[in-house]
Amino acid sequence: MNFQLLEQSVQYTFLNSKYGSEGIKTRVLKNVKKGAAADGLAEVGSALAKLQRDELATATLVQKQGIPLDDEE
Repeated sequence: MNFQLLEQSVQYTFLNSKYGSEGIKTRVLKNVKKGAAADGLAEVGSALAKLQRDELATATLVQKQGIPLDDEE
């Protein structure tokens, strides 16, 4: 029995002193394509950081997966 991918998103964490005492801001981009490459997602995060004049701290792929239920037991 395999999991069924329902949706994916990527969460980026940016660092900059303009974000208050902790200096951290997170952004979540939804609807990441199945099979998206890690290096592509990292490039997007780096581009966003550059546009915002921030430092990219982390990039995390978040997945929601369904568990098939077998009612034939």
